[in-house]
Amino acid sequence: MQALLGTRLSADINLVAQILILIGLWIGFYFARKGQIPRHQTIQTSMVLVNLFFIAFIMITSFYNFVILGGTTSGISASLMMVHGFLGLVAETTGIYLILRMRTQIIPPRLRVSNFKLLMRMTLGLWTIIVVLGLGIYYFRYIGPPTSVPVAAESVAQAQQAGVDLLIHAAELSESASRGNLQTVRRHAEHLVNLIEGESGEHYGDLDGDGFLEDPGDGVGLLNYLQSVASVSDDSQTDSLAAEILELLEEIDDLALSVLAANDLNSMSAPVDKVDGLAQRLNGEDVAQLLAGGPDTVIVLVDNFAFSPGVVSVQQGSTVVWINKETAKHTVTADNELFNSETLSVGESYSFTFNETGTFAYYCKFHGDAGGVGMIGQVEVEP
Repeated sequence: MQALLGTRLSADINLVAQILILIGLWIGFYFARKGQIPRHQTIQTSMVLVNLFFIAFIMITSFYNFVILGGTTSGISASLMMVHGFLGLVAETTGIYLILRMRTQIIPPRLRVSNFKLLMRMTLGLWTIIVVLGLGIYYFRYIGPPTSVPVAAESVAQAQQAGVDLLIHAAELSESASRGNLQTVRRHAEHLVNLIEGESGEHYGDLDGDGFLEDPGDGVGLLNYLQSVASVSDDSQTDSLAAEILELLEEIDDLALSVLAANDLNSMSAPVDKVDGLAQRLNGEDVAQLLAGGPDTVIVLVDNFAFSPGVVSVQQGSTVVWINKETAKHTVTADNELFNSETLSVGESYSFTFNETGTFAYYCKFHGDAGGVGMIGQVEVEP
């Protein structure tokens, strides 16, 4: 049904239906209290069966797209949806059991609940809680204020700062080795690996084993930043610079890992010296210039279920690069279908060059929808 009506309209219909179903269940409860059992049975049976329709055609689809396909298990909306799904399954199963118990002899005597009225009241109470949870899900997905995320300048500044941090921690690695401080050497080696690889990297984590994961960067990783920007470049000088820097970064990463694998300062000495030498070859200004993407490239970070920045203004012919920096999966899909990325896992990127002027709205297929629903963004292209 979501494919036919869209995410927001389906959610609107489902919300109204769930409120009406709950009202119907309480009316049925009222008739039971008045001793009008046939009416009670008819209403409760109808409400449970109608709800089964909405579960099958709206709620399961919504849960599958948002939580499973989107790889989303954190955040308020996802947490509420998982609790709502579990409790809803319990309530609907119990409701079907009560229908079969009231109207048929299918339930074996040994499986029949002795305190039938108590189970009915508990189910009604649970159903009420579930509808309240549903209201919470609707609010946080469609009404509540958008998640606060860094603005564009801050996002680019974070990328550029990562290049500066690399030079700083390479120097501190060398200084720690000269002072004979084994643990500090290992800590700065961890900083280098995490800074270079980012959260999507094979070796990202608490590499020195001190119980703390330390990353002086923002979790994206220098390799991901550079590869994303270099992938949209059509300038030979930029391509050459990117290839050189990427090669140096990969070599520094390997050397930092060998430092972490060493057991004493003597065996660390050679890779530490090489890291220091390679870092000296990296020109901080060149790294910052490449990470900025140039005047025709804009970086948009995908983080905390939002595009950062949500609205970007670029010149005609510019390229926008989206980088996913969180574990949840996302897409970049235009409302008018002009562009559509594949599913982006953590550390992956997508780019599109805007050769036409205009305003282009887009969204994440897992956590938003066309028309400004949920996780959305906008690109304004000026001549």
